[in-house]
Amino acid sequence: MSRMSDTTVDQFLAFLQVDRSAPSLSFLNTLIRQHQLKVKWENLSKILDGEKARQTGAYLPSLDEYVQRLVQHGFGGTCFTISIGFYHLLHSLSFQVDYLYMDPGHVCLRVDLDQPYYVDLGFCAPLYQAMPLYHSFEAQNNRETFNYTVSANNKITIFRGIGEEKVLDPTPIGLDQIWPLIERSYDWETSPSLKETTMFGYVDHKPTSLTHRTLKQHLGGGQKSVKVLSDAEIQYWVQRRFKMDDELYMRALDIHQRHVKLALVSQRSID
Repeated sequence: MSRMSDTTVDQFLAFLQVDRSAPSLSFLNTLIRQHQLKVKWENLSKILDGEKARQTGAYLPSLDEYVQRLVQHGFGGTCFTISIGFYHLLHSLSFQVDYLYMDPGHVCLRVDLDQPYYVDLGFCAPLYQAMPLYHSFEAQNNRETFNYTVSANNKITIFRGIGEEKVLDPTPIGLDQIWPLIERSYDWETSPSLKETTMFGYVDHKPTSLTHRTLKQHLGGGQKSVKVLSDAEIQYWVQRRFKMDDELYMRALDIHQRHVKLALVSQRSID
């Protein structure tokens, strides 16, 4: 990805429904909240990008293409594309921003204002504002409790109650250090993010996910709705509720199913 053009920045801001402003914590928090509510976490664009990369070697879309997918097709990305896209938006808006690595396998951002802040938009987590990097906190929504713990030696650990504990290194890193992780994340045999087609976003302000055919909505009060959808229901939810391009969704689904079948054939030949 190259530098984000002024036109692309304006399109990004218009999509988020945020007016351009000088760098400040208030402006940053407005950008974060709008991004969390409007941009989906999904691996469908990752599947499409991976297929394209087989011919071109380019695993990531250009910044113009990334923003056009947000605006025109309702797509977002996984932590890599989302963090890189938001990094370039903030950098173009004159924020001091850097990449951070969270082990295992996650990338987020550090923004320095009056102090360093933790910014994480690619985690499907209840993080609607920048949080001081070196202070412990707990965040909650209908879906989960997110625990961010800073120990005496500034070791930062994250536990969500779902998935494994992660460790955040607060030291800024360059995109060149992230690149091997990005390439490995497109390996169909080993990448966790390619196991199933998945999308996550806020539908009627409720955390909502569609993984393969299973729709989950977290309703509050500890209640959760889980339903296995028919083909017609999937089309309705993708088009009308997630507001995503169902043609691109079906193209990604076909690619995913083809790779799953190839993996099954390969496994049978080994057995």
